[in-house]
Amino acid sequence: MNCKLLPKFPIAVFRMGWYGIPLVVLALFSGSLSAQDIHYSQFYGAPFNVSPSLIGIFDGDIRLMGNIRNQWASVPVDYRTITLAADGKLPMAENGSFFAVSGAFNFDQAGDSRLRYVNLALGGSYTRLLQPGLFATVGVQLGTSQRNFDLNGLIFDEQYDNTTGQPNPNTGNGESFPNLRNGFADLSAGLNFHWQAQKEALLVDMLLKRSKLDIGVGVHHLNRPNQSFDERTTINLPMRISPYAMATIQLGSRFDLVGNLQGQFQSTYEEWLAGFGVKFHLDTNPGQRLAFQLGANYRFHQIGDSYSPAIEVFYRNIRAGFSYDVNISEFDVATKGRSGPEFFVHYTIRRVPKIKAKICPLI
Repeated sequence: MNCKLLPKFPIAVFRMGWYGIPLVVLALFSGSLSAQDIHYSQFYGAPFNVSPSLIGIFDGDIRLMGNIRNQWASVPVDYRTITLAADGKLPMAENGSFFAVSGAFNFDQAGDSRLRYVNLALGGSYTRLLQPGLFATVGVQLGTSQRNFDLNGLIFDEQYDNTTGQPNPNTGNGESFPNLRNGFADLSAGLNFHWQAQKEALLVDMLLKRSKLDIGVGVHHLNRPNQSFDERTTINLPMRISPYAMATIQLGSRFDLVGNLQGQFQSTYEEWLAGFGVKFHLDTNPGQRLAFQLGANYRFHQIGDSYSPAIEVFYRNIRAGFSYDVNISEFDVATKGRSGPEFFVHYTIRRVPKIKAKICPLI
């Protein structure tokens, strides 16, 4: 099932739709509802959700990013995820090392319960030059999160009418919910190594020497926050460990091979997401970059879950990507193979360096 990372849910609540079969729309309530970690098929388009150590790992000075994902709208127990983020580099030290700071907003809404997750996070990283073309980065991110849900869209077993064979939402649901929202602080950290073929003391994305590799890991929910809706109980959100590798291999003056791999491990849940693409450069002149990339991503755990054809466009300071998930799990009995679209865009700002004026003496 192309689902989000779910720690645990003890009781299932069913909704009867015109499909004529029960669909699980909200799983597990036992004094609390479990949180889900958001994810993207184009995970490389939302780097802070992969690891805080990717803060500042780009060619430029300021980076603005946006992501949106709409999943399972055809069921319809859709998931909608939105991310807005930005990062910027602080002045570089003489040894080529630098600090970077970031801010991010995440919004996620899931299912008929409209289970919402809203997160605001600030982050920072330190990148040290190990040798020309090789960098190591450590990053941290601290956020405040709130989760809430709505009962109006749910049907419970007490509301099922045996006479008519249909649910009656006007009857009582027989449940007691002590709280419909909760909030908590969330801490993440990560480590990244960046290698580039261009042997410089700067993070660059040169159009003539384009091979590069980022490899690292992100560890999320380090403080294991309490995510219970019931103040009488404590349910800690399990840590999520995300190793990854993102590589570009230059094949010629106009072609690159691109590969991305991410693992996600949270409690008993695990998944892998692998991506592959070919990038075509139409214009490699400085300041006039134009390229497009064709590829696909594949999500799997024990068995295949989904694949998503993807396309990216690179134009000057803009990078934009679009993909569409095709569900191949057992849940395709409801989705009929359809999952949903995903889109991201990055905009990079490069400051013009100040030129020190040289005053020549009058003769």
